[in-house]
Amino acid sequence: MRRVWVLASLLFLWGCGGKNVEVQTRGTGADPDRVLFEQALKDLKKGRYTVARLTLNTLISTYPDSEFMPEAKYAMAESFYREGTTSNLNQAEVEFKDFITFFPMNDRADDAQLMIAMTHVRMREKADRDPTQAMLAQSELNRMIETYPDSALLDEAKSLLREIQEILAEGVFKIGNHYLIKKAYTAAVSRYHEVLDKYPDYTGTPDVLFNLAEALREADNPESAIYYTKIVTDYPFSTRVNPAKDQLSAMNKPIPDPNPAALARGKQLKEEKGMVGKFFSTFGRRPGITTETTASSVIPKDEKPKEEKPPKDDKSKDDKSKDNRQNNKDNTANRSLTIDAAKKPR
Repeated sequence: MRRVWVLASLLFLWGCGGKNVEVQTRGTGADPDRVLFEQALKDLKKGRYTVARLTLNTLISTYPDSEFMPEAKYAMAESFYREGTTSNLNQAEVEFKDFITFFPMNDRADDAQLMIAMTHVRMREKADRDPTQAMLAQSELNRMIETYPDSALLDEAKSLLREIQEILAEGVFKIGNHYLIKKAYTAAVSRYHEVLDKYPDYTGTPDVLFNLAEALREADNPESAIYYTKIVTDYPFSTRVNPAKDQLSAMNKPIPDPNPAALARGKQLKEEKGMVGKFFSTFGRRPGITTETTASSVIPKDEKPKEEKPPKDDKSKDDKSKDNRQNNKDNTANRSLTIDAAKKPR
């Protein structure tokens, strides 16, 4: 009888087919969706993004009711984000939005929204280039702040939004300066008003006010005195105060006292600025926007693969040094812009 049972068992295993037996052996009794998810994580940790996505796709298509489905969808989006090319970042945005659509109440929904904004932050151009990505980042960050007001990531989103708006304001300000140089005063005035209306927290506001006043004065518009006055009252520590006073005197306009609240605020900012702020203001530059984020990740921080560095250009170190010096000069000149005619009172 014992021989009969052994023979029956062998015949049963033979009839099952090698493929099914192999899957069960590899899983060693674990749920197959768990096996797939854990394997995808291993590949993600090692930077094998394409392989990881194939495994995740298998999990998503084969086990739609798996408990690992939300994690798998988020991991899919993150794999594109970590790979970091323009096409991958575009796809990452699609995948993160897909995650929010399928799992709007998931704990990672606010993380996904911040990551959507981060795809545009990573693709943005400099202030004097195409502002499209910066504007998209601004839109997604505003959505994050409005949709997830209780998120632990709210402060990070607000801080990043301020940095993005600083870049957008700088871009519009430079366009206004271009029109001012070309003596297209109406166009320059329009751009300066755009900065003041859309970006009230722009750190270069005193420069905007001064150049706005200059454009109006050159156009024989008496409203110029309003903006010279505003510099004196609201920005008493600005380097634009003395030139503004000179213009008010030349126009026989009274020179007002600084606003006490502006004095207090200016002293506080001056103390907070410190040596680091002085260093950057010397060159008319600010540190670049960080692409780091505390948004949730399926890849543990201590095991994240290093992101690929952009290809090196063919410039020598000397050439790059010259370029940096020229950029510093250009930025300083731009922020200090006045036309020759503006130096003489009318």
